[in-house]
Amino acid sequence: MNPNIRPDQLEIPEKILLDAADAIRRGNVEHGPTQRSFDMIGEMWSTYITHVFTLRGNNRLQAHDVAHMLALLKQARAVYGYSEDNFVDGAGYTSLAAMLTPSPEEAPRPKMPATTHLEINRM
Repeated sequence: MNPNIRPDQLEIPEKILLDAADAIRRGNVEHGPTQRSFDMIGEMWSTYITHVFTLRGNNRLQAHDVAHMLALLKQARAVYGYSEDNFVDGAGYTSLAAMLTPSPEEAPRPKMPATTHLEINRM
């Protein structure tokens, strides 16, 4: 434990917690109901991950996958509430995905799955 921190010095963590509570309240207005929005994000990410892992034949996400998934998050949020931030951030994440995606010469060739998209969804 840091000897310079006194137990009565709680201003910083209290402020962070209060700011977080305000952000959650604003998020419910901007992005709609948390449960529904997060359910949709989970469904979109699960579909993305299933296809990526099947195509690549491994279960490792890469940096460009994270950018794509964050863009999907912004798309899901836009369904449940309007905020220009969703569109700006979504475009930003997509542009970062373009920057981070290995060129065809650098990327390993994807393994074409023996199953169809419909068969993947039934798994």
